Amino acid sequence: MITRFSVDNYGMIIGLVLLAIVALLLLFGVAGRVFKSFGVSYPFAYLMVGALIGCAFIPSFKLGSAIFYVGGFVVPVVFAAVFFVLAARYREAWRALVTSFATAALYIAVRLLIEPITSELVTSITLGFLCGAGAYLLGKTKVSALTSVFCGFALGEVISSAVRVYAGEVMRLGAKSVFDALIIAAVFSVLLYELVAAIKRATVRRHGRTACENAEASEEFDPDRDCDCDPDEYKKYFDE
Repeated sequence: MITRFSVDNYGMIIGLVLLAIVALLLLFGVAGRVFKSFGVSYPFAYLMVGALIGCAFIPSFKLGSAIFYVGGFVVPVVFAAVFFVLAARYREAWRALVTSFATAALYIAVRLLIEPITSELVTSITLGFLCGAGAYLLGKTKVSALTSVFCGFALGEVISSAVRVYAGEVMRLGAKSVFDALIIAAVFSVLLYELVAAIKRATVRRHGRTACENAEASEEFDPDRDCDCDPDEYKKYFDE
């Protein structure tokens, strides 16, 4: 039997603020290119961001003895499936799957080792940045990184919660702090990708300009180039 448990939106402020910023960037056409780069149209991008924001306000529910949070658990499961479809479309499913397991391992390590000695806020920020960076470094593409974030969080939450149950705690899947960490990780992985891509483009352009300047300089001082002067014009002064 499924019963309502509670409405718990406290602790989701960071995630909601980040999603609001993404929504504004979409509105002004700045973030549209990012979504478009992995095959997501503007309407679908708005739908995804709106769904993430809306799910944060859906009450958690209790199924048996386990407590399920929509924003921190149901959403990652649904979005993991969506991004796996996109990853398969770009032939990145295996890379996304391997990266997901690595992200899940990192998630479990933070939840079981760091969370007991820190606050929920510190745990959320640590999870977000570490998992986001790991997803980018291992995934290498935006699709693989985002797939591993959503899938890794869902898988890691199941395993870490199961360990807590074994230790005598109540099973909570996707607690309020997980939503913040999830959004931080997703946004940070994409930001890292875009930042590195921008640096690479700037480096290529700079090297391109340098190569052109060097080529022009070499042409300017090339002794074999056509010249109107007589090479023996001053020879007579030395012959004397």
